[in-house]
This record gives sequence, C-alpha cells and structure tokens, in this order.
Amino acid sequence: MSILAFDNLLSLGFVCVLALAGFGMPLSAQAIQANAEMIASCHELVLDYATYRDQENAEKFAALFTAGGSLSVMDQTFVGHKAIAARLANKDGPTLRHMMTNIRITPVDATSATGVSYALIYGGAKSTGPSMVANFTAMGEYFDEYSYADEGCRFTQRKFVATFLPSVPASPTNISK
Repeated sequence: MSILAFDNLLSLGFVCVLALAGFGMPLSAQAIQANAEMIASCHELVLDYATYRDQENAEKFAALFTAGGSLSVMDQTFVGHKAIAARLANKDGPTLRHMMTNIRITPVDATSATGVSYALIYGGAKSTGPSMVANFTAMGEYFDEYSYADEGCRFTQRKFVATFLPSVPASPTNISK
C-alpha cells in the first residue's frame, strides 16, 4: 500500500471516528428545536428572577430555583427554597430594580445549561412615589447553571459577581408627596 493510500485510509478512519462521536455532524432539526426551547425558557427565567425579586414575591422568587438550588450574592449563599425566600423577608430594605441584559444561555445537554447575564441594579428608599438616587447600587454578572425539564428551566445555581460598585454610595431621597 502506498503512503498516499495509507494517508487517505487513515483520514477516512479519523472522519468516521469523529462522525460516530458526533463531531462535525449537524444537529437534527429536533435537537435544534429542543435547544431553542431550552434557551427561551432559561432566558425567561432570568427575566422572571428580576421581576419577582424586585416585586419582593418570595414564593415565586424561590420557585425559580430547584429544590436544592443555590443563590450566591456578595459573599452570602442561600440554599433551598426556604432560605432563598427568606432572603426577601426584610420588607424594610430598599426598593430594587434589576435591569438584565446580555443574557447568554448555552445548552450543555438535553436537561442542563449554563449562562451568564449582566445586571445593573438600582436601589432607593421605599415610598409611594419615585425616589431620587445618586448612583446605581451595583453592576455585575450573574453566572448560572440551569436544570431543564417539562415544567421549564430552573436555576440550580446562580451567583452574582459585582463588576462595578459606585465610588459614592447611592443615597436615596423620596420625592413623593
């Protein structure tokens, strides 16, 4: 056998091994649809997180996580629905608004994904009207791990890492009458 024939045979064998392993093979239409559904569900979960957190809806907020899911924010970690819901128990804290952007979800397999998103967070004194704020509260990234099942996407782990903090802390002022 010539060297050229041997090289061709070796290359063909390598391509077959890659094909059997799934490398270089396009995803089936069904797999593409399943990934798109997972990505959409996890994307909505990120937005639901901001909504339920800012509305202080502890029950709906905690339900965004799996039963053993964890939330880590500024060196504090809360594990499980009860602990995550309790995080919102302080009704005397500031009114917060999370602005979520740059949401990227990456499927790992049929039932899990990872993601990262940016958050710009403002906080102000609780009031019946708008509050003046001098600065944002924090800007950073959420690093997520997701579980995906029939009921949709849920966080198994969510960690906030601050990228920017204000040089002068926000001082909310109530401007409502």
